[in-house]
Amino acid sequence: MIGKAHKRNWLSYVILILISVFALFPFYIMLKSSLEPVQRIVSTEFHLFPDNWFYFENYKTVLGKYPLGKWFMNSVIVSGVVVAGNLLFDTLAAYALTRLEFKGRNAVFLIILSTLIIPSEVIVVPLYLLMVQLDWVNTYQALIVPLLISPFGIFLLRQNFMSIPKELDEAAMIDGCSRIGILFRIILPNSFAALGTLAVIKFMWTWGDFMWPSLVINHESMRTLPVGIAMFQTDAATIPWDLIITGSVIAVVPVIVLFLFLQKYFIKGMTDGAVKG
Repeated sequence: MIGKAHKRNWLSYVILILISVFALFPFYIMLKSSLEPVQRIVSTEFHLFPDNWFYFENYKTVLGKYPLGKWFMNSVIVSGVVVAGNLLFDTLAAYALTRLEFKGRNAVFLIILSTLIIPSEVIVVPLYLLMVQLDWVNTYQALIVPLLISPFGIFLLRQNFMSIPKELDEAAMIDGCSRIGILFRIILPNSFAALGTLAVIKFMWTWGDFMWPSLVINHESMRTLPVGIAMFQTDAATIPWDLIITGSVIAVVPVIVLFLFLQKYFIKGMTDGAVKG
């Protein structure tokens, strides 16, 4: 029995390694290609390794020719404020839907939940017209305000809050704790996994968003990183894949760093409270 269990463990490890290699291989190819000239990238002959691991000309060109630092900071500001706003507003909404008794609570939750099935393309045009009327085009407000609240975030946190026993609230109220005190002393300390999950997911969605920033931003100095990278071109007939891939490598680094930093909370949040209720 021990031998069979040992073999099953080894088989599981092999399968996990193969899946990891399959998932990480595209990132390796992207990193490798950023260290190669465009002629080698578009060549029909496949190369597993670059000729020179210290070929940084693509990075020098991208950083020297384009305001990549400005675009990077725009993405950092927008993504950071959006994540903070979602952690605040989604938390308050989820807390009200799970801990406060009011007429129509379930109906409100169903309305919020129903918005998840509405494609974003449906609301893009009216939302853009609203930004024009507010004179928010080419401003941080247009990039941030429409994303400050997420129906998915409310749903995720609500499901997690429902898994926390209400007896803890009652005990805290007996000790004189207020509703806000219960939120900060009882609910949030027991919801780090869900909050970390929401932060990672919302950061990835906002950081990699292209459609909305490309509509509301026309000035080069206000572009976010994905929009800026999409503008890399020398003429109408040439696509500089070396620069696009290099810019993509730079763009993906913050996402990887954030995920590695919060992966414990992300994995726990996706497998724990997110499916309860």
